[in-house]
Amino acid sequence: MDKREMYRLLSRMPLLQGISGMELAHIEERIDLETEVLPASRKPFIMQGQLCRELVFHIEGNVIRQTHSADGLFVATETVSGPVVVEADKLYGLNCEYSSTYRAASECQLMRISKKQVGDLLAKSDIFRLNYLNLLSAAIQRKEAKCRPSVLTTPAEKITHFILGCFSTEQGEKSLQIKMTDLAAFVSETRLTVSRYLNQLCDEGIVSLKRKEIYIPDITRLC
Repeated sequence: MDKREMYRLLSRMPLLQGISGMELAHIEERIDLETEVLPASRKPFIMQGQLCRELVFHIEGNVIRQTHSADGLFVATETVSGPVVVEADKLYGLNCEYSSTYRAASECQLMRISKKQVGDLLAKSDIFRLNYLNLLSAAIQRKEAKCRPSVLTTPAEKITHFILGCFSTEQGEKSLQIKMTDLAAFVSETRLTVSRYLNQLCDEGIVSLKRKEIYIPDITRLC
């Protein structure tokens, strides 16, 4: 890949937006900005619980993100398209472990920057520092919004709210592996009530139901 094409791709990344090609060239003098291409694979390139020691830039392609709940009662799987920075909030702080597992669903382009190199960029690039602060603030605000008490009066509202809260984005293809009894317990409804609502969504073509799995081809229809 020539430099012009690489800089074009990198300039789309959330943390590098607003940085000129000239500044990217200066950054490359200090930091290796080479991209890597991953083929589609069932082998993860990041594992849930793995210590985060670098920033991983998912530049292009589709990645499968899979999250196992801490209590082991459900597994949330979603397709994520680039450009995106993978769990940038895990590089610093008290908990530096990835919260999900990631693998390439199609050919993907990635770039990795070590924690030491990120520190150098934060110290020397005003734009990178502001972008990083904005990214962290947005991540915190999204998590606060999910935890904020809300008045959910109907079973449909409670079930929808729970399903949406299992995923990192409200776009694209999703799958939630969970027992109906566990889902009913999470939303404080009966199993029959949960089953009726999910079957209604199935009849409307919004979800497909398999054994212990809710498949959502386009979650925007559920939002």
